[in-house]
Amino acid sequence: MMKNDQLIASIFGHTINDYADAGNAAIVHLNTGDKVYVKAHDNYNHALFGKIDQIYTTLTGELLFADNLELDVENFNGPVGFSAIMTKHAYINDGSTVIYDKAITNIGSAYNTTTGTFTAPFEGTYLFHFHALALEDNKFWLELFHNEHNVISSYGYTDGCYADAGNTAILHLKKGDMVKTKSRPGTNTRLYGASDEFYTTFCGALLSPTIYKNSGQATQQEIAFSAGLTHNEASSDSSKMIFDRVFLNHGLSFNANTGVFTAPVAGIYVFHYHALTQNDKAEWVELYHNYIYVNSLYAHTSGGYGSGSNSAALELDVGDTVYLDIQHRGSFLYGGSDNIYCTFSGYLLSPIARHNPVVG
Repeated sequence: MMKNDQLIASIFGHTINDYADAGNAAIVHLNTGDKVYVKAHDNYNHALFGKIDQIYTTLTGELLFADNLELDVENFNGPVGFSAIMTKHAYINDGSTVIYDKAITNIGSAYNTTTGTFTAPFEGTYLFHFHALALEDNKFWLELFHNEHNVISSYGYTDGCYADAGNTAILHLKKGDMVKTKSRPGTNTRLYGASDEFYTTFCGALLSPTIYKNSGQATQQEIAFSAGLTHNEASSDSSKMIFDRVFLNHGLSFNANTGVFTAPVAGIYVFHYHALTQNDKAEWVELYHNYIYVNSLYAHTSGGYGSGSNSAALELDVGDTVYLDIQHRGSFLYGGSDNIYCTFSGYLLSPIARHNPVVG
């Protein structure tokens, strides 16, 4: 992925005699006229899969904050966003914090490249993505931490090749709260890094600051949700994917009992979803908007666990629904109480005013 002529993120996918999924994310500052696009690497051959009812290859982008934005929020000093990358291989055996040694974006200076830690400059709703590529025939286990609490995980291994995986969470942070990625204790994590191929990344941004009345009650909150799966799940007659742990549900528009998000206002919404298969199983997960297919993820690794992800920006009307389907082709999803790889997150990017005509 390129910003003008500058590399900002990379993906790689290959599985012997199978399909490979890969993804990445970046937060960047753009001036008027700047261009962002995806290009094929000059030194590799590429074969991308696509069908009208199986859309795996996607590009999603959104404006989080404009330079001229003004909000009357005490102690709010403007947008916050960072994109950190790893430019050299990393070998981590002790469960320590992952150090992404270069920040290509650090608006608000909240990410520390020395410690690998993001510190919230003020209270609000924040979005985080992390992705990684394992060294050839090696593994990685990464975990996203909010202060000392393990939130979500990612895992990658492909026999005889490189493995890509990532995850996403939306969190409510207090001022001074810290977010970082760490390797899992007791495991050998081998991460790929290079000066001209950015596969291992960590990025985050403020979605909305928290606003309080004089009484101390919050008066404005981002419409956003983030949920994860804490147990193994297989597709059945019930097609919708149900998540049993909710990290955040501002606006109460995500129903954990049904797995369905219902738009409370008309607007542009962004959704991210990730999944990990059970051992030697496959997964097909599909995103739906009002029972209309949007896009998919797929993963399968022979003799191992496969990871997949996707995202979409959608225009929703009041009452529109968005959910994940796992019934169509059959899926076997992996989850544990402290191993949350399967996640579903979404947020309102911008409301849209709807004007109904008056007739009479």
